[in-house]
Amino acid sequence: MATSAVAVITGDLIASRRTDREAIYRHLDNTLDGLASHFEGAHARFRGDGFQLAMRMTSNALDAAVMLRAELIAASPKGQRWDARLSIAVGPSSWTPSSSLTDADDAPFVTSGQALDMLSQDQRHLVHAFSEMPPNPSGNGARLQAADALLIHYVDEMIDGWSPASAEVVAMKLAIENITQRQLAEALGIRQPSVHKRLQVARWELLDATLNHFRHLPFTGSESNA
Repeated sequence: MATSAVAVITGDLIASRRTDREAIYRHLDNTLDGLASHFEGAHARFRGDGFQLAMRMTSNALDAAVMLRAELIAASPKGQRWDARLSIAVGPSSWTPSSSLTDADDAPFVTSGQALDMLSQDQRHLVHAFSEMPPNPSGNGARLQAADALLIHYVDEMIDGWSPASAEVVAMKLAIENITQRQLAEALGIRQPSVHKRLQVARWELLDATLNHFRHLPFTGSESNA
């Protein structure tokens, strides 16, 4: 059976007991719809607060995860904070966007789910399982993987510090390629200096550089026949 690389993001919602479940589910579904369309994928929601997004554009897996959390935080009602725990895994799979996620059980689906189970035991909200990275010729693969895991941890801490206003600007920057600060200001109905300040508070330049780094990581899972 033909396989190709697939990125899988498994998650569960984080919200207070006061949260309007219908409202947050509706927003989650709309966000997942947009991400699936943008990154050539599909999504499914499971019983309770669980969900999964699978996508062919594996180099943008971290982009999708950050966008998802940013969209949730940005939509948080006053006095509440919407967010999600997310686990990313990339690897070879026979899954295609036209097939069901319910029965998908290839390596990246299993790895992503297992990593989320482990994530729920601590205070972190984002992890990359690095399930299918090829051997590094220098022999430093484990060290490089540990360094990338540290970057993910830092991104997680960064997102945890975002206000809804900062998250909103980041979500728009990621969703609309090359959008300027002036255009952001017009879209949000605020002054350009306010946009600049929100991006600074969100550590946008560092986030953008980190996302660019992960877009160029090599992952296995190229087209093959089994």
